[in-house]
Amino acid sequence: MSENNEYDESVVEHHAPTYEEMLAARRLTMDDVREHISGPMVSIVFHVLALAFLSSIIVFEAPKEGRDIVVKEVQVDIKELEKIPEPPEPEDVEVQDDIEIERPDITTDDVKVEVQDVAVEATAVDVQMPDMMTVKPTNSALVMPALMSSRTGKGRRKALRRYGGSSTTERSVVKGLMWLKEHQNEDGSWGENEKSSSALTGLALLAFLAHGETPTSTEYGQTVLKAIKKLVEFLGPQANDVQGGYRHGIVMYALAESYAVTKIPMLEDVLNKGMTKLIKGQNSLGSFNYRYDNKPFEPSGGRPRSDLSVAGWNYQALKAAFAAGCTSPGLEEAIDKAINVGLKRTHFNRKAKRFAYTIGKNGEATAGSLCMQAAGTLCLQLLGEGRSFQAKSGLANLETPNAFWFNWQGGPPTSKKKTVPKWALYQWYYQTQCFFQGYSGRGATWRKWNKMFTKELVKRQKRDGRWESPSFEFPPAKKTDGEGTRFKGIDQPVWATSLCCLMMEVYYRYLPTFKVTRHRAAASGERKDESDDLGLKLE
Repeated sequence: MSENNEYDESVVEHHAPTYEEMLAARRLTMDDVREHISGPMVSIVFHVLALAFLSSIIVFEAPKEGRDIVVKEVQVDIKELEKIPEPPEPEDVEVQDDIEIERPDITTDDVKVEVQDVAVEATAVDVQMPDMMTVKPTNSALVMPALMSSRTGKGRRKALRRYGGSSTTERSVVKGLMWLKEHQNEDGSWGENEKSSSALTGLALLAFLAHGETPTSTEYGQTVLKAIKKLVEFLGPQANDVQGGYRHGIVMYALAESYAVTKIPMLEDVLNKGMTKLIKGQNSLGSFNYRYDNKPFEPSGGRPRSDLSVAGWNYQALKAAFAAGCTSPGLEEAIDKAINVGLKRTHFNRKAKRFAYTIGKNGEATAGSLCMQAAGTLCLQLLGEGRSFQAKSGLANLETPNAFWFNWQGGPPTSKKKTVPKWALYQWYYQTQCFFQGYSGRGATWRKWNKMFTKELVKRQKRDGRWESPSFEFPPAKKTDGEGTRFKGIDQPVWATSLCCLMMEVYYRYLPTFKVTRHRAAASGERKDESDDLGLKLE
């Protein structure tokens, strides 16, 4: 067909089919059927199989039943957020390249402590101290035993409250200890006189130990360490060279307490050797003498001289050594002998019911001063015999009007002469402990004495922390031997300050129900009063 819708006859004529072709076109053959049907059949079969396969893997899940939903209307107050303030602009800081820091001058006591192997047989004894920086609370050898645990921290505060101490008494003690620290000699000793230096060093160290101070103490550690080393040096290579019953007894008393609170192994060896000399120095009458001289003494009827004043320090050393765990042979026998022979018989007059300084030619105890009443009574108390007839008698003697006073410048109320005893502090050192131990830190007698002695000691303490002996400050008309004249120079305030500190530490130094052994109380049928032991087992 052309563009003008007219047929092109030449083209039509050329393609027109014949009759025969038209008939052939009308006939259907099997090939034609197969050719036209096979495709659709294959398609149908394929779709049927596909539908069957899909129906086998599709899991039909019925719709779940819906539940009613409750909607609760809540009103919410919406507050407008406060605007956060803008941070301040940083100030301009001028950075200096070189900054000089002014450091204060710190004054320290340089203490040279040589740690060496100790050879006690041939060379001078030296204390081999542990490395204090490595001491931990769980592995420290410097642990207070139960007997002395009231001396530090909570135990001390509790004892002060319970037995009548106060912040005033403690301040007084600290001032005294600071004065002693400042006046310790470079070699660790105290005092100027060579003959009394060992005893004064022992007394001063006892004052620090009573306050719970050890070589690890922040304030007094080096003071204590130097003093311990010096006492070991005083004893010499064989740990027994200190001359005199007084001096050796006081030195061993201090070293026994030092070992008890430090448990330094080397001190144990020194303690055992030193106590062996002390035990051998005890005489057949259960007492002690100057230089442990036990030869027959004519004024005592040929018996060995027995001096309760000397013996008192040795008895206290026996007690301290036992409590520290000393293993010297014969220690317990020496304690039994001290109690049953020395204190109950040799130095006690049953008729007069008084302790005696010494014995006469007939072997009987002579009349003793108030100082000896206090010394004998305290030693029995510390050795576990505070309820004995002798101890009770001595305590009663100390409660008489002539004895029950504490006045630096006055004397007994019954005396017309207002002068103090020449050994007043020595007596009061023992007497204060006697009343504390005898009345368990309670009762009217103890309260009265406690109020009296603390008031006077606080009043008489100097501004720098020291004390002077009453007989030194207010000497009698006649110069007599005593604290004021026996000790010269710095020795006198060292003696007085040490004893006064020990008196003010009575509340926690030794708890009032101290017993040395169980078997003594059990054997005598006495009941142990544990009401004042602060929860500690003291036996």
